[in-house]
Amino acid sequence: MARDIVKNLKFKKHTGKFFDPERFAALLDESYRNTKRADGEITKKSFSPSSLGYGHGRCPRYWYMAFSGAMFIDDNDAVAIANMANGTQAHERLQKLIATMPEFRAEEEEIINEYPPIRGFIDLIMEYDGETVIGEIKTAKQEVWDTRQSEMKSSANHMLQLLTYMKLKNAKEGFFLYENKNTQELLVIPISMNEKNKQIIEDAFLWMQQVWDNFKDGDLPMRPEGATKSKMPCTYCPIKKECYAKTTPIGTVEIDLFEIPKI
Repeated sequence: MARDIVKNLKFKKHTGKFFDPERFAALLDESYRNTKRADGEITKKSFSPSSLGYGHGRCPRYWYMAFSGAMFIDDNDAVAIANMANGTQAHERLQKLIATMPEFRAEEEEIINEYPPIRGFIDLIMEYDGETVIGEIKTAKQEVWDTRQSEMKSSANHMLQLLTYMKLKNAKEGFFLYENKNTQELLVIPISMNEKNKQIIEDAFLWMQQVWDNFKDGDLPMRPEGATKSKMPCTYCPIKKECYAKTTPIGTVEIDLFEIPKI
C-alpha cells in the first residue's frame, strides 16, 4: 500500500477558502511519482553490485529474466522516491567536500568486469601512500545508524558492493562513510581485504558466474522454494508481475538464492 508523503491531513479538515492542503498534498505525491523511470521493457547486460545481496538481487530467476529482457515496473511510492533523492543529494554534497582533499582521486568512476559481467560506479577513489582506497557513501535513519555505530559494521549488501569494487580495483583497503539522515553526523568504517572478506567476495563471484553460465545455457530457473509475491525476495521485485504471470514458464532448473554472508 502506498504511503502518503504528507502525514498531517487525515484527522482535521481545512476550512480555508483558497488554499486546499489536500489537493496540494496530492500534487506533491504526484510530482514525486512523476520523477520515476517509466515502466517498460529492459534488458540487463550485467550484474549490479548495489543490488546483489538484497531482495530480488539474490534471485537467479530475476537475473535470468532481466538478462533475457523483461517488463520492469517501478512500484516505489512518493516516500521511497524522496528517500532515494535524499541519499543522492547526500552523496553529491559529501563527494564535493571530499574532492577538496589531497588524497582524492575520483568520484562515480565506472567499473566494468567481463566475467561475470558486472557494471557499477564507485563513489570515491582515494590514494594513500601510493595505495588505492575505495570509499562508499551511505545514508541511514537514526535506528540503523545507531546499529552501525555500535557494531562498526555495514549491512551485508553494502559490504558486497564495496568488496566487489575493491576486488576489481585490486584495493587492499576501503571504507564506508555513513551519514545520519536525522543529524548529518558521520561514521567512518574502515574495511580491509582480509581472508574472510576475500572468501565472501570469491563466493559472490562464483554465484554470479553460475547464474550467468546458466543464462547462456538458456535454462530458466524456478522460483525459490516457498516464494510468494508478498515475501522476500519477491516483495519489491520490479519484474514480479511478469515472473508470476500464467504465461511465464515455471522454469527447468533449481539454483539457490545467493546466501547472505555473515560479516
